[in-house]
This record gives sequence, structure tokens and C-alpha cells, in this order.
Amino acid sequence: MREKALVKMKNTNAMRLLTEKNCPPLLQLLLSEQKIGYAIVDHHLTILHYGGELTVFLDTQDLPTPLPLLDFIPELNGCEDILQDILDGVLPHFQLENLNRTLPDDGLCYLNLTLLRYAPTTSFDANPQLLVILADTTAWAQTQQTLTQQRNELSLLKHTLNETNQRLEFILQYYVPREVGKALMEKRIVPKLGGEEREVTALFADLRNYTSISEQLSPNQTIEMLHVCLDIATTAIAESGGVVVNYMGDAVMAIFNAPNEQPDHAQRAVQAGLTIQAMMALYQQNSDDLIPSLHFGVGINTGIAVVGNIGAQWHYQYTAIGDTINVASRICSHAKPDEVLIGANTYAHVQNSITAQVLAPLRFKGKSQKITVYQVIELAKNSLIQTLKKTLVNDS
Repeated sequence: MREKALVKMKNTNAMRLLTEKNCPPLLQLLLSEQKIGYAIVDHHLTILHYGGELTVFLDTQDLPTPLPLLDFIPELNGCEDILQDILDGVLPHFQLENLNRTLPDDGLCYLNLTLLRYAPTTSFDANPQLLVILADTTAWAQTQQTLTQQRNELSLLKHTLNETNQRLEFILQYYVPREVGKALMEKRIVPKLGGEEREVTALFADLRNYTSISEQLSPNQTIEMLHVCLDIATTAIAESGGVVVNYMGDAVMAIFNAPNEQPDHAQRAVQAGLTIQAMMALYQQNSDDLIPSLHFGVGINTGIAVVGNIGAQWHYQYTAIGDTINVASRICSHAKPDEVLIGANTYAHVQNSITAQVLAPLRFKGKSQKITVYQVIELAKNSLIQTLKKTLVNDS
């Protein structure tokens, strides 16, 4: 046993001497700094000598001699034909990346393996040899893993943000008036209680005989009927540039000239009112005879109002309040089915572009003086009606 140990020590020392001879100190320093090790392998796939920072990969104190390459790098088992092709010059080189080894302290290291054909310069080495290069890429691999994990986390975060944005867009589209949502996103409306005085035109549209008609229908029929009617009113208002700020059962409240400035806000409101009536008439022509006819009464008024957010600390509603709004509501309550009634201020804005009939002055609850109201017969150049009629016909 002692003799075998002495032979092993002798061979190991000889290999070390050969290693030091073939690896000058400067090169050894470079290989150590970059954590690169190498081995020279003969055509029998036996390691002749080694150098560099092989201690990173294994304990060189226990290397047997001679050392078969496939024992040193078991990942090459099954690659004997490739190794022979390199020795024969058929393949220029061979690489394996991200080999992993478990270190004595149970840590994990990653290696890149490169095999090259090596032609010795000494005359007595007739057979070509293999140069085996092992580079420790643990730090790089760990960095890549960290970057990959961060990319995955960022991708997940991006996906989550996209889903959140989609939900916000849905909320802004279906729960907040379109122009109000846009103004909020552009910071033209501040999400806090309060508002500003400005001239607006308010429109109210209320279904007539809705309560008595709904008693004749099932709940599903009632909901469907209400959905269609409110959709007609909302579409006409939105296409005219108005903002629906409230649904009150079977009624709709909208304002014009807020949040966006509209110099022709009164005309836009009148256009919306007439379009509602025209679209409802067309709907009645194509509706089921089993469903009673429904008609809107529309009231419009122009004047100064406070426009902004009202409500509680945890719930805001963008709307307009003031006497102008109250009068518009009163005018709507007086409108008969299929009528569009406007106040005197609205008439003053649009008198040159409408055909209207003045009604006898009306006394409204809470008003000390009678109010002059006009019934709108026609608005010149109302192309919106024809456009929406085509849409309704195509949808049906």
C-alpha cells in the first residue's frame, strides 16, 4: 500500500511539475483570475497534464494518474466519436455550455467546456492531442438567472398592468362619461369635490307612461325595453357632443359645453333632442307589436350652472347644478310625447337655425315668474338623424 501511495505521489508531483513547466506564472495568474482551467489529452483520451484554475472544479490533490478524460468530464460520455473527429481534424472544435457541478460546500458552479485539436510542437509527440478548456461562468450564469427572473417579473408586472389598464378603460368607458374620463386622464378635471361656474345647455329626456307600460311587461321585457330606449337617447346625445351625467330610472340628464368647450352647445343640444325623437319613431316602426309604444319628452335649457364633482368623500359624480338645470328638468316634465321644448335662453342661441313655435308662458313650481318655452319643429342641416337612421337599420 505504501509503495502504491509513493507511486501515486510521484506521478502527481510529476504532473504538477509538467503543469508548472507548461504554464508560466503570468499565464497562471491570468487563468486564475479568469477562473479558467485546461488539460492536455492524448489520443487515448487520457489527461497528460493540466493547469490553470482547475481547483474551482475539483480537488486536484486527489487526481489519480493517469486520469481518463471521461472520468474527469463525465458529460463527454457518449461523445467519443466527436472527440475522435476533433483529433482527426474533421471537427474544428466542440463546445458544451452551462455544465453544472456541485462543489464540496454544496454550492453550484457553472462551466463552459471547449475542446480543440492541439498539435504539439515537440518532435517526439507525433499524435495530435486535445486541448480541453473549462471556464467558470458561475457569476455570469447567476447574473443571467437574476436577469431572467427580473425579466419574468417585469413581464408579469407588465401583464398585470395591461389587465389593470383594460379594467380602467372598461370602467371609464361604461361607468364614467367618455369625455369626463378623458378629461380626468388628461388632468383637465381634478378628482375632488367642487366645481366652476360656466354656461351650459342641459338636456333632460324622460319616457312617457313608462310606469303604466312596464306593468304590462315581464321584468326581462322591461329591462330590454329600457335598455334600447336609453341607448337611443345616449347615442344621440354622445354623437352631438353631449355628456350624459345621470340616469334617473327612465330619464336621462345630459350637459353640453362641459367638460369640453363647445361654442355651439345650444345647437348641439337641440340636435340631440330632435335626433332622440326621430330615432325613437324609427324604433317604434320596427319594434314588436306586443310592446306598447314608448315616447320621450325632451326639455332643454341654457344658462349658468356650477359644473364639477358633487357627492361624498368616497364617491364623486360629475354633474351640473343650479337654477338652469332645475328649469331644464321642469321644461322636460311639461313636454308631451315626441316633443322637444327649449327655454328662452336656448332659443336666443339657435333661433336662426331652427323652426320653433312659442308656447304660452308656463309657471313652474318654485319659480316666481312664468317661463317662456318654445316647441322645436325642425333644425336646419341635421345630418345626424340620417346617419343614425342608417346605423339603426343596419343593426336591425
